[in-house]
Amino acid sequence: MKAAQFYGVEDMIVEDVDEPSPDSGEILVDVAACGICGSDLHFYEHGVHENAEYPVTLGHEVGGTVVETGSDIDIEVGTDVVLSPHTPCMECWCCEEGLYNLCRNLNATSARPGGYAEKVVERAANAIPLPDGVSPEDAAIAQPVAVGLHAVRQSPLGIGDSAAVIGAGPIGLGAVRFAKSAGAGPVYVSEPQASRRSVAADFGADIVIDPSEEDPVERIHDETGTGVDVAFEAVGHETTFNQAIETTKANGHTMVIGVFGGAADISPQSLVRHQRSVSGSTSHQLGPEVTKEYNVVFRQLESGELDTDQYVTSRISLDDVVEKGFETLLDEDSEERKILVCP
Repeated sequence: MKAAQFYGVEDMIVEDVDEPSPDSGEILVDVAACGICGSDLHFYEHGVHENAEYPVTLGHEVGGTVVETGSDIDIEVGTDVVLSPHTPCMECWCCEEGLYNLCRNLNATSARPGGYAEKVVERAANAIPLPDGVSPEDAAIAQPVAVGLHAVRQSPLGIGDSAAVIGAGPIGLGAVRFAKSAGAGPVYVSEPQASRRSVAADFGADIVIDPSEEDPVERIHDETGTGVDVAFEAVGHETTFNQAIETTKANGHTMVIGVFGGAADISPQSLVRHQRSVSGSTSHQLGPEVTKEYNVVFRQLESGELDTDQYVTSRISLDDVVEKGFETLLDEDSEERKILVCP
């Protein structure tokens, strides 16, 4: 079968690899689609962790169909599923306390070889069956949307609170959707890409700001007179991190969702002087709780409330994953939002 093999910084080749076989407790899934995630883009530009053994196959936002099962499996062949990419150990103190997404021994991407392949093996416990009316290709967006939902749930955002979302990629857009669903308003969005600003407005953002044309911090303070109650940083950059903090009012809170490639400088006195707080949100619920946030997304997909095409701008073949996928998303002039790789 074909898989996109990653050999190091900006070195990815689609080539033939051995098809994996499911062991006990595992399933083999025919991949319908795998979304290209911001973390994958980071790995493509900077490499995986320093102890990585190359080549590796990236990709973790997977929807597909079960085509083979190992022993001790309840899922039937032919079942459409989405794969939760992270496997908690179920033994560390975080798992014992039900904080599965904070597992100290988390297997960050347990599918093998990885989502940018024609087939993957995954633990059956990580496979979430899809409801009727939700295709496995469309369901590939469920994971990043669930990350945005989780961030809103982790934040102190309440009904009637004002919010700012800095960065309107797939996860930031999820934060916009669920902040509005939680009764927040007004919701401000800062995003340089025009098409993403347009979708943010469709999702309920009250004011969208182009940070290349105006300072989002000044605009939000001009509009509110105080700053917002809660800000969501969904980029992973020092500039946007500081913007998120500075958009909040005194006693406001910043929730960090963006994935950072290194350290970021902030002014601690900005927190102390204004009694602001900052916290992080990672992934979504996992382990025995994994279906809770995914099912919210599935219900919206099934009802049509969530339109996949509002997120997805292109669906490409596996052979085009580098040129039409990674390279396109890294082009600053590109208007792509989300690209699905469909083997």
